[in-house]
Amino acid sequence: MKKVIITGGLGYIGSLLTKRLIEKNYKVVILDNFLTNTTKYIKGTELIKCDITNPKDLSRIKIKNSSAILHLAAQSSGPNSYNNPNLDININVLGTVNLINFCKSNNIKKFIYASSFTVYGDNEDHEMLDEKCICNPKSFYAISKYASEKYLQLLCEKFSIKWNILRMFNVYGPGQDMSRTDQGIVSIYLNYIKNKNTLPVKGSLKRFRDLIFIDDVIDAWVLCLEDKKNFNQIFNLGSGEKIYVKKMIHEIIKLYKKQKKMKIKVIESTPGDIMGCYANIKKIKKSLSFAPKIKFQEGIRLFKKWVDEN
Repeated sequence: MKKVIITGGLGYIGSLLTKRLIEKNYKVVILDNFLTNTTKYIKGTELIKCDITNPKDLSRIKIKNSSAILHLAAQSSGPNSYNNPNLDININVLGTVNLINFCKSNNIKKFIYASSFTVYGDNEDHEMLDEKCICNPKSFYAISKYASEKYLQLLCEKFSIKWNILRMFNVYGPGQDMSRTDQGIVSIYLNYIKNKNTLPVKGSLKRFRDLIFIDDVIDAWVLCLEDKKNFNQIFNLGSGEKIYVKKMIHEIIKLYKKQKKMKIKVIESTPGDIMGCYANIKKIKKSLSFAPKIKFQEGIRLFKKWVDEN
């Protein structure tokens, strides 16, 4: 039985990835600080409470025969990073460096990192971005993710650890924490439209995003983990589809039959937010045979169904 470590394994993406890997007969060790978890425990896992920003905390953990670490633990809110950039530096940058040292100490030879499309910033020349596009992060969160990528590449080379970086675009779907209003553009809009008659929209309705359904994201992580050839590569993880904020909102309004009730109010944008981009996914398709299965209209219907039932 293969053993892997997942940081942030009680969070949204981490918990669903953990469950998928258990179904595939992996032994999963979760490292989590229990602060932003969406679930408390996952049957069949070894659960270790841990602060990745504290090297002493990590040094007490000894894990033998783990083939990889899947690093999803992070401060993942753009607005929060603007209010508290120190938290981003500690969790996202220092935490990543500490985990690479942890890999060296525990002889873990593969490191997969959860990065973000926000590292690209606004690109005046391209709306569809590939992995070779220049990165010009605009938010503190994006800066912390990009800095972590660079530390990861150099330190993994130093320690002979194979690495991959998955630059995830806007992930949405069942399992998301609907109480949070600081992250998850689709969940935020869905929550407002379901429960209220006024929807505040930060920035322009002409903004656009690449929205990728959670099941497709988990598929890609598993493909990357099990790949034996494409080490030391960065991959965009998105749907490859451009969705305008206006369309996103109206699709949700239609599902709740609130076309006549819903008032949309455009307000000031979040500092560091970008106008729009979407993923060129040719590289991940070719290298990992990844193909997104869920289009937005189907994904939002499935997400709404889950929200209404839960």
